[in-house]
Amino acid sequence: MSEEEQKYKSEFTKLRFYSIGGLWGYAIIRLIDSNKEVKVRLAKCKKQEGFPQTKKYEWTDVPAEHVKDLSQVQRINFKPTDNFDNIAKEIVMELEEIKKLQEKEEEVKEEKSEESSD
Repeated sequence: MSEEEQKYKSEFTKLRFYSIGGLWGYAIIRLIDSNKEVKVRLAKCKKQEGFPQTKKYEWTDVPAEHVKDLSQVQRINFKPTDNFDNIAKEIVMELEEIKKLQEKEEEVKEEKSEESSD
């Protein structure tokens, strides 16, 4: 490992994993970065060889050393709580809007189906 890689290496102190099927899942990882800042990382991950078995659709505590057995394909770190709260509110609003649009589409399909059966 080069000096540059060691300079920016994080220490992982906690790992929770949520399997969504196959080798894929989400991880919440507590880490201490190279500046000694404690952060929380949300990552979409693919399990690699050596990662322990976990149950699908359940959060599981996994020893933090198994972070090395995850390919973190997408990740974001959070530190200040207000940043996360603001982001979470926007995501929830978007998901609620998508749900409403899907419900409206279903209503239109049902109406068309009823009209064609008359």
